[in-house]
Amino acid sequence: MPRLRAKMCSSGKGVNVSVEPAGAEPRERANGLNREEGPPLHAQIRDILHRQILERPLLPGSPLPTEEELQKQFGVSRSVVRQALSGLSDLGLIRRQRGRGSVVAASPVLRRHIQRAGGLDEQAAAHGQRLRTHVISVEHAAPPEPAVEALNTTNTWKIERIRYLEEVPVAFMRTWVPRDLFPHFSKELLEDASLLGLMREHGYHPAGGPRQVQAVAADPDLAQRLNSNIREPLLLLQGVTRDALGHGLEWFNVWHSPNTVFDVDAQVTSQPGRVSQDHIRRLRNLTQQLESELADLERGAR
Repeated sequence: MPRLRAKMCSSGKGVNVSVEPAGAEPRERANGLNREEGPPLHAQIRDILHRQILERPLLPGSPLPTEEELQKQFGVSRSVVRQALSGLSDLGLIRRQRGRGSVVAASPVLRRHIQRAGGLDEQAAAHGQRLRTHVISVEHAAPPEPAVEALNTTNTWKIERIRYLEEVPVAFMRTWVPRDLFPHFSKELLEDASLLGLMREHGYHPAGGPRQVQAVAADPDLAQRLNSNIREPLLLLQGVTRDALGHGLEWFNVWHSPNTVFDVDAQVTSQPGRVSQDHIRRLRNLTQQLESELADLERGAR
């Protein structure tokens, strides 16, 4: 049956009542937009297109609808559409080409050597890329038990950062460091700076430590920080960094987006294999020949 919708008049002295057909979508939610409350329209359109890119209906290299088509689809002005597209471009999700429209950008790939401690900026630069660091928070917080064992203290800074590659978030980092060693660490000091580099400036030289990598599912918080889907696989790098004397300098968790490649330099370890009897006989013969030649040399030397 028809649905009645009531709305207060702008004068506040009455209500307007409209009749909608049964099954009709509420006007404020038409085309996925909420026109009466919520974020600005350009942000809603940006988020709708963002979800389509993440969920893969829009693949890298595929063109987006034109500005005119998006205007008609969402029933908004061209300036609203342009703001939405500008937001996607700022996130590195699309490339805007003059006269050719917008296309979905290929996600930049972060490559890192798993056996190398730190130096992520240098590794990105070797591939012609630039990483940017944004510090979310630096606070005095008690570390988890594994961090207590690694750092031998409960007096720690908890540091949360996001690393961006070409304006695309590629890593979310949660690190604990001893406050006694680094009392002056602050959000401003760490912004777009190398944590290990600051440690060196404070007289502590990171040497390395054990690491482990495992696949984990993105929870809602991680999905939001890394622009991924909930339960999408992420690569978690966990470990401790010590100096040459074995002092714990940091204990960390780093969640990497799916477009991360870990390079591993694998070496084949020589294992003693089973030696055949023929090989043993040949070695004995060579030994006898060498002993015979050595005896001849000794006799000649006399």
